[in-house]
Amino acid sequence: MNLLDDIRVLFNTLFNRDEPNRRKMKRVFQWKRYLEWKDLTSEEKLSAKRLLLIPVFAYLILEIFNQNILLLILLLIGYVLYRKFEKGNIIKK
Repeated sequence: MNLLDDIRVLFNTLFNRDEPNRRKMKRVFQWKRYLEWKDLTSEEKLSAKRLLLIPVFAYLILEIFNQNILLLILLLIGYVLYRKFEKGNIIKK
């Protein structure tokens, strides 16, 4: 009988936990809150600006990269050749 009581106590502690010290969760996706721009704190405004401007900056970077891909490849080949010929000119004593 003692073993059954211990098992019952174990199940009660595992499944019937009371957590009185719950922390407030930080809101990540708060679109409704962003629409009320005047009520936001400065930290929330900054996070909203970052969230909304990341796709714009990513698009600009990708466009610059796509337009200048040939130039980037030529620079990379030039750098590799420079490093290769530079190593051949060094004389170790």
